Amino acid sequence: MDRVAAMVIALGVMLLGCLFLLALFSIAPIFSSVLAVLIYIVLYFLFNEEHEIHHAQEFENRFWTIYFALLVGASIYVKDSPFCFGDEHPYVGLFVVFVVGYGVHMWDRIIHRKEMSQQGLGSGLRRGASAAQSLARLNALGMPVEDQLERISACMENIDQLLVPSTINNLIHQPFIMRNEREIISIFEDAQPKALNWLISHVKLALVFYKIKDHRNFRGQHRTELIELLAVDRISALTVKSRVLLLRALQLMKLTANPRAEHWVRNIILSTHLDELSELKTMSDSKGDYFCMNKLIYEDIRSETVRQDILSHLKKEANVARAHLENKTRKSKQMRERAWRKILSDVDDTLTCSGGSYPAGIDKRYGKKVVYPGVIGLYRELDLGTTGPEEFPPNTVGNLVFLSARPHLYKDISEKHNFAKFDKLRQREGVDGRGGLHTIPSLLAGDLTSGREFMMTGDFEPLARKKFDNFRKFVSIYPEYKHFFICDNGQGDVRAGELMFDHFPGQFGGLFVHLVKDLHLSYGFDAERWRKKNLLKKTCFFTSYPDAALYAATRDPPLIRMSALRRICQDSVADFHSILPSQWSSESQQRERRSDLNQSLWRCNRTLIQHDLESIPLIDSPRKWENGQKVQTTFGVGIIMGFDPVFDLYDVELDWRPLDEQIKDVDHDVVKKDSDASGKNCPMSSKLNERTSRTLQTVEEEDESNYLSPATSFDASKHSSKQSLPGMDREHSGRSLPETVNENEPILLSPSHTCADGDAFSFDAVEFDRNAASPEPTLEDTTVSYETPVATSKNVQIKKVVSCLPSNGRTKETEARPKHPTSKGKHRARISGRNISKYTAPKLPKLKDDKNRSKFSFWSTNSLKGTVDNFEAVKSKSKSILSAGERVATPYGLGIVVEHRKKSSIIVVDLSGPWKARAYLIESVVTRDSSGFFGSILRQFSTTGDRQASPRKKSSKAELEFPHSVGAAVHTPFGEGTITRPLPPKTASSSTPKLSSSLSRTASSEVRTIAISLNSWTLRDGSHPILYCTSDAGKEWKVKNTVSTSNHHRESSLFSVIGTLVSGTVESLKKIRVPREIEAPPIKAEAPKFERYYKDGAAVATSYGDGMVCSFRASDGFYTVKLIKCGHVFATAHLQDDSMSYRLAKGCVEGYPVLTRFGSGVLHSVNPTTGVHNVTIPSYGAVLYLQPDQVIRPLKAAVGEDVSTPYGEGKVLKYRLFDDIYEVKLSWGNAVLYATAKTFDRIDDRMEDKGGFGMNWILQFFYSREESKEAGPQRSRSNSFSMLSQSGVSVKSVR
Repeated sequence: MDRVAAMVIALGVMLLGCLFLLALFSIAPIFSSVLAVLIYIVLYFLFNEEHEIHHAQEFENRFWTIYFALLVGASIYVKDSPFCFGDEHPYVGLFVVFVVGYGVHMWDRIIHRKEMSQQGLGSGLRRGASAAQSLARLNALGMPVEDQLERISACMENIDQLLVPSTINNLIHQPFIMRNEREIISIFEDAQPKALNWLISHVKLALVFYKIKDHRNFRGQHRTELIELLAVDRISALTVKSRVLLLRALQLMKLTANPRAEHWVRNIILSTHLDELSELKTMSDSKGDYFCMNKLIYEDIRSETVRQDILSHLKKEANVARAHLENKTRKSKQMRERAWRKILSDVDDTLTCSGGSYPAGIDKRYGKKVVYPGVIGLYRELDLGTTGPEEFPPNTVGNLVFLSARPHLYKDISEKHNFAKFDKLRQREGVDGRGGLHTIPSLLAGDLTSGREFMMTGDFEPLARKKFDNFRKFVSIYPEYKHFFICDNGQGDVRAGELMFDHFPGQFGGLFVHLVKDLHLSYGFDAERWRKKNLLKKTCFFTSYPDAALYAATRDPPLIRMSALRRICQDSVADFHSILPSQWSSESQQRERRSDLNQSLWRCNRTLIQHDLESIPLIDSPRKWENGQKVQTTFGVGIIMGFDPVFDLYDVELDWRPLDEQIKDVDHDVVKKDSDASGKNCPMSSKLNERTSRTLQTVEEEDESNYLSPATSFDASKHSSKQSLPGMDREHSGRSLPETVNENEPILLSPSHTCADGDAFSFDAVEFDRNAASPEPTLEDTTVSYETPVATSKNVQIKKVVSCLPSNGRTKETEARPKHPTSKGKHRARISGRNISKYTAPKLPKLKDDKNRSKFSFWSTNSLKGTVDNFEAVKSKSKSILSAGERVATPYGLGIVVEHRKKSSIIVVDLSGPWKARAYLIESVVTRDSSGFFGSILRQFSTTGDRQASPRKKSSKAELEFPHSVGAAVHTPFGEGTITRPLPPKTASSSTPKLSSSLSRTASSEVRTIAISLNSWTLRDGSHPILYCTSDAGKEWKVKNTVSTSNHHRESSLFSVIGTLVSGTVESLKKIRVPREIEAPPIKAEAPKFERYYKDGAAVATSYGDGMVCSFRASDGFYTVKLIKCGHVFATAHLQDDSMSYRLAKGCVEGYPVLTRFGSGVLHSVNPTTGVHNVTIPSYGAVLYLQPDQVIRPLKAAVGEDVSTPYGEGKVLKYRLFDDIYEVKLSWGNAVLYATAKTFDRIDDRMEDKGGFGMNWILQFFYSREESKEAGPQRSRSNSFSMLSQSGVSVKSVR
């Protein structure tokens, strides 16, 4: 399926959906309106994962419960609903609504409980056989971990009731629930370090975090207390594996469910260093789900300051690890055993073949979803590197990451499909257990925005930018690794690889490009630009993965071992044999892929033998034809004499005798077979004798290729000569092919006049023309042995050569081969299996009786009729004159005709589109403007089609065109070039038929090659290399470049229209008027730049003390920082962003109360680029923007906040700084409590208890506006505040 079919189907589905809604609206308008609102709500919910309703799993569960209850209620109680029965049976309707709502609620709880119950352990986290030994050792040390695990499971059964929601269960049995939660906390608190790690590895930690709640009672914050115990208090006792499980449990719980969750994640990561930190990150990405480090840092964490702290820590630890490796310290001995690489790969057309299915890819060489032979082995060996063990150790975490363009959907809908595919690949069997993926990979998905732009416009740039954005984030998480990108050139991966190299040249290790189309058609590839930036030195272009492995093994320095190259070749053969027969579309496809893979294996074997390694046997092709079997080949009828399974070549004895003799043999065989069966002669013998007496006459045949030998077929000779042109030397390349062939003249084969590499045969055109001009030669007087380009050596290899002698018409073998008996007209050849088919008996041709046909084809009636029709068409077109003031469409936009100069065929147009200019255009590119809405939409089709279809009119003076002009530009596969030696200009004789031998000899001596100076290459002496090629090859290169550009314009025009109809926006309609070449400017090289992070005046912390940023140098990335102490500047430092961080008020945490110079409030956020602290004052509704010096200290609760005390709930009235005492007014009576921070809890820490079970969002769906969201409260500059309510309370009274 291509883009056109996919978009037509999508438009058809949308049209049917709209028609269905319109039909339903005409029948039931009220029900249709309610249904449309509900559909809008669910779409808004699915595509806005950053909304508050997704902050906690409890909120999502309540959403689905209420949504389905509303949907069923509308279906039952709306009067015009087709399911309405609420008026007649209202109580039954209520019962149905309740049952459906409760069922959906329970179903969502069960699904979520199942997800949290999974440990999600990857290849490096699975419990192996050593788990039992570890348990035995713990029991021997007196640690009853099994009993503790049973106690935790029993408490969880009491807390988690299957049929009762947690909220209702907590209200009914609150003391009992809190007692079980406290017991679980005490088990983790009292466990020894080894027992604690064992419990974390075996308990369902995510489910424990989810079911244990924060209650509004004093000392009832059990969830916060448990996570604080594991992530802060006992973090030093946890192993890397336990920390990974702890991070995953927090992600499943959702970090937004508790305001402290982000700081717990920050503390876990900042407490891990060097190799353990790298192992922590890699294990987090190898769990087999989408809860990876990239999602944790860039999506789950909302605080920019927490994210910046984590990234700074990762970069700092990477620099320390790099210093160990460079200085070769004792610690680096173990580090050098690892390759320190990350293997990033595309999925479609790189790991598996798309089968040409749009929009996945374009490769049709293999079947859909077929794994490319050798790709899995290349992943494994690149990850293994040249140091460390030979084989990848089992149960070891790998470094494989997939960059996919498929968009991320709600939760992990799209990711689950890919991870299921990866899991199947893990279970593949191969050579020595190396058949499947060596590790569970991570996945970085695309987004809907880039996918939509690609689908609508066909532009690959959004896909490339999205993959580069994912790579940029990934590099920031793994700065200590080298990154290798394996991709294909079908879409925007090549452009993405260039962006990776431009912005991260130090971390980018290399680029492997799988060619699924011609290299010069790759989006974003420019050989000259890549050569200037030295990107070609790090790039490997390949068509099969053994070739990529060969490049990796022979690169300096090598990326893999030679033994690894051999293993990849073995895996390639095994992968090819594992392809099911049903996955091949045809036998020819399987044969071609086998041939391509054998070519790659042969090149690898040549290198393996040079390094004294055993070669890999090539893939044998199955035998289809047995010895002695008569078959039909491209070169005539033959008999199978032998078979070479490696090269799929059959030894065939070809029968090139005259056609009547072959028919005689067929009749004799029939007679003999019938006589042997019946024991008497057949009546056909009389007819055979009659046919023997006939003479074969020269007749005009309907299709020569059906019965003549390939040497006498002009079409076959012409095709074979084109195949052999690239391999011919200059002596033979100047010879031309004959225009006519004598049908009665047999052409015989001579011994291998092939090129050095054996890829083609040569053709002696002079001798052929000399004999073709002779009057009616016969078999008896033919004395010359001819050379003919029957086929390349890939298809046929001549074994025996026969020449005709005048003596009695007999044949004899030439001296080039040993003599052995052979029949007249029988020849031996080695022919590829693709050119052999089932035998069909030859038949005499049918005579075509055409009395009206002329003796000369070019004087025939049809030819004259076509000439007259063309003349009339040109004449009628010339009468179409554009008048002044008429609107026309041009390749540069719309315009108005000023003048039509008929004599010079020039039209003067004032452009009124994106250009404001006057254009002088030829007639062929100017068309009348269509009127109406659809005419304006389809205008680009007409202009593009006219630009491509209208022929260019010839000027009065004959101008030389390609390939007869010097200086013409040609885009070759080797770079841009210009013609320095063209073909001679065409003469009158070249356009007339060859009627004499003198004309044939003149044409044969004509030069048929052109010389192209490659401007992209410069030799040592300053000159450019010269490329010699045929004119056909040059025309093919030029046509390919033109066709690819025109097809791109045509596709973009079509899908711009489709995108307009889908979007329905005025902006898209305007874009249709602009040609594609104006919208998409050429890609320019992007030089790496130092991006500025800290702004002027930002408060930062450095190794030399606190400071303030004064300026930034973009050339080298250095900041000028003034160091401040006691309010005075004492020094100036020049630092990079790695040497400093934003300054946070001492002891303060985002989301928690602080004391400022203007009163107590909550530190809402900190801008890391400026160091400004955003503090909200709840007591009198103010928002403050303060510098770190103006924030005094953290508080337990701010004035005006609700707290929970042993005596009940209350509200903070005042805070005294001198004695650290809070005045709390209790909710009952007029009692005032004077308490310290340890004697009460702040209630706002429980996110799920805020706002009536988190359902305030329901009003925002119907009453919120975008303007109100964007406006928000009025905010002032730093060191100032603005009032949000007129409370009349002074700042001093609050303090």
